[in-house]
Amino acid sequence: MRLVLFLLAALSIPVTASAADRLTDTSRFQAAFQGSFYGFDVCGDSTNGKLYRKALMDKVQHCPFTKDAKSDFTAWAAGAEAKGGNEIRRYISEHDKLPPRLDRRKANCIAQQQNDAYKQALAALAKYAGGEAKADAVVPDACEAGQSAAAAKVKP
Repeated sequence: MRLVLFLLAALSIPVTASAADRLTDTSRFQAAFQGSFYGFDVCGDSTNGKLYRKALMDKVQHCPFTKDAKSDFTAWAAGAEAKGGNEIRRYISEHDKLPPRLDRRKANCIAQQQNDAYKQALAALAKYAGGEAKADAVVPDACEAGQSAAAAKVKP
């Protein structure tokens, strides 16, 4: 539950830069992307973890970020996807268990998976996977998250 809330919160953290600068800063998406490894993959749900990360990538591509910001995020995400999964798999193969910090996290997985917010996230992912919903259903309002009323009126 806490991780699902963290992933959503990571996308809604207010940004202090101007509206134009905000359209180059994908750090909220990067935080959610990284957090998804702990919210899904560590809990044995790498399929939905990958799907969530795909929705994040789709959302970035459809947000009014600059071409450079989109390109940088795509390159960063490809590296993070490979690194995140590989590090967890390598550790497990070497130690036959999760790292202690992740092992504690794994203990909370069952409770998280029973949480209504998690179930709603899975339902949104299922619709997204089936082509019944767009990335916005999985990652709602992320483009404008944190904008002030004045900044929200500024159009690129």
